[in-house]
Amino acid sequence: MKSYDKRRITFISIFGFLLLASGCSTTRIPAAPSRLSVVAAGAGEKEQARDFARNFVNQKKNETRQAERIKPQAKPAKITDFAWASIQKQKAKSEKAFSLTELIDLALKNNPQTRQSWENTRVARAVERQAESALYPQLNISATATREKQLANGSPVNAPVKLNDFNYGPSAQLTYLLLDFGGRSSRIESTLQKVVEANSQYDQSLQDLILNVQTAYYNYYSSQSAVEAAELDVENTKTDYDAAQQRFDVGLVPKLDVLQAKSNYENSLFNLENAKGALKTAKAVLAQAIGVAADTNFDIVSPDKELPTAINEDDVSRLIAEAMQKRPDISAFRAELKSKQAAAKAALSDVLPNLNLGLNAQENRYKYYNSPGTKNDQRDYSGFASVNWDIFDGFNNWNKKKQADYEANIAMDNLIQAELEISSDVWIKYYDFNTAVQKLKYGQSFFDTSMTSYELALESYKAGLKSILDLLQAQSNLSQARSRLIQSKQDVFITLAGLAHSTGTPNIKIGLAKSSSRSKGD
Repeated sequence: MKSYDKRRITFISIFGFLLLASGCSTTRIPAAPSRLSVVAAGAGEKEQARDFARNFVNQKKNETRQAERIKPQAKPAKITDFAWASIQKQKAKSEKAFSLTELIDLALKNNPQTRQSWENTRVARAVERQAESALYPQLNISATATREKQLANGSPVNAPVKLNDFNYGPSAQLTYLLLDFGGRSSRIESTLQKVVEANSQYDQSLQDLILNVQTAYYNYYSSQSAVEAAELDVENTKTDYDAAQQRFDVGLVPKLDVLQAKSNYENSLFNLENAKGALKTAKAVLAQAIGVAADTNFDIVSPDKELPTAINEDDVSRLIAEAMQKRPDISAFRAELKSKQAAAKAALSDVLPNLNLGLNAQENRYKYYNSPGTKNDQRDYSGFASVNWDIFDGFNNWNKKKQADYEANIAMDNLIQAELEISSDVWIKYYDFNTAVQKLKYGQSFFDTSMTSYELALESYKAGLKSILDLLQAQSNLSQARSRLIQSKQDVFITLAGLAHSTGTPNIKIGLAKSSSRSKGD
């Protein structure tokens, strides 16, 4: 056989193996035919060698397809995000618009933050119950069984045994901590204050959630008002554009007036689309606050438009005092301080000895195989008192006490810092609200004046007494006045909600309204 034919036959075989390896990587490939066997086919059997390689490759492909058919097919992907599935079920099931109170109720049911805080409270309660277990005696019960068999020294394997018996029996021990110099009660007090702290944090999470819903609600309402204001701007600019077009058609004004009015009209259309986009964003934020999916379809009721327009300045001190008493986060800091102080007392008890009382009861039953009739059962009862005191442990307990003291000092500093921050927070929120009320008054006056000015400018332009620039400026002032009035109302709503949150008083609005009426009466 020529070397060319040998190389060609070998190349066909190698090509078959490469093709098989690329398409059948998951199937074990048997050893290829040896080169000698292919060469032995002879020079006149080239076609037979090609058929052999082709059939070999096709056979392996068929085996691979069959293996793939036998292999279990992957099941379609299932929805494993049960959390998202549960969120999608929390739809706002109502055709009517929701008031702020109803939205808060939805948020309390759906929002996961409050559930997390409640679970933290339950964890703290479980830890407190673990500490309370030290008030009860500890009972331990056990049982033993022993089989003994001993051959006599030097005896053959089949000789009688020297010892052959079996003993078994239960035992119980009852212990009670009688005295530990306040360590047990201090540990219970520390964990109890942790429960108070967790409860306060839960209450704070509720107030935070209410504030988030209020803020999102007022932002959404303001966004709706902004869309309405933008639509009015479009209506005004369209009126201006039509007036300029009419005056241009009769030759009273140049083309520039029409172009300026049209530019102003198109700018108002741009602002309208921008306001619509902001409305969608505000709705998504509100949906997140009440714990529903962003694609949930719902609407809201407009808030009460009656707001206090004045407040007695003497009330700020009263509000700060109320915040110190009612804010849950302050209660949490105070509970943390008490917990750390109790932990310091418990650490001191670890340095001192402790006294325990106890009872032991044990029964042993014996069975002697060499002496079946022998009875030797025993019952033992005993009482004891023990004093445990780590005289020296490398100052471990003493340093633990110092650590607990330092942590109590840190908790005290945290409380002082929190009280300072809260007083500042109430003061800032109080004057933010006062500022918002004053801005609302001036914003309303600015809007009324701008509306009158625009109406007069439009009439004067139609009569030829004012230029297009005067009309456009009047319309621009009116648009700005609308935006400021909406923003002023939003600021009053939000700052009032923030003031209520800073004082820890949900009904702050009623109190402010009363103080407002008193100041008027005075």
